[in-house]
Amino acid sequence: TPGVNKRSVAEMTLCFMLGLARNIFSAAQELKSGRWNKNGGFQLTGKTVGIVGFGHIGKEVARLLRPFDCRILVQDIINIAEQAELLRAEVCGFDELIKLSDFVTLHVPLTSDTRHMMDSETLHRMKKSAFLINTSRGEIVDQGALKQALVNGVIAGVALDVFFPEPPEDLEFITLPNLISTPHTGGNSIEAVEAMGRSAIGHLCDFFSRD
Repeated sequence: TPGVNKRSVAEMTLCFMLGLARNIFSAAQELKSGRWNKNGGFQLTGKTVGIVGFGHIGKEVARLLRPFDCRILVQDIINIAEQAELLRAEVCGFDELIKLSDFVTLHVPLTSDTRHMMDSETLHRMKKSAFLINTSRGEIVDQGALKQALVNGVIAGVALDVFFPEPPEDLEFITLPNLISTPHTGGNSIEAVEAMGRSAIGHLCDFFSRD
């Protein structure tokens, strides 16, 4: 059922934004290693967030960002002007979104058009201070190009909940200090898993109760 786990994935996305902005993930790891780093990063409030793909999850991310007074840029292959206006978001082209955003978050399906849409050229068009977040599908990002971009400081950092392949095989990549990673758990909150199960059961009941 489309959108049944949208809040779960959107909350993960917001978590990544806050964690990256405030250095929560890196500071926590450093503290466990005995290093007392008081660099508190920057506030998410007032920053520019680019949402690529404005479907169920993309719109939910925009809703969750309302209290942070962010400038929200959105891009999709279909007409999303009405939905964007309701959520106080600005529709723009992909290139403009990539260049202007402090955070770029991906919420698109994997198709021939979206595979490796975040390649070396696209990553170099982002701000050096920007962060990339991917909770959609691993192959949307060229992981080889992303690895080089992180090593060379092309972007500030990335948060990934998805990889290709899964589990990831490049341990050097996932241990980079400016990469935050989780094992494809964005849609796996207790509530989301229960909702998906109930939805499946509901569809089965509807199907077998037909005359």
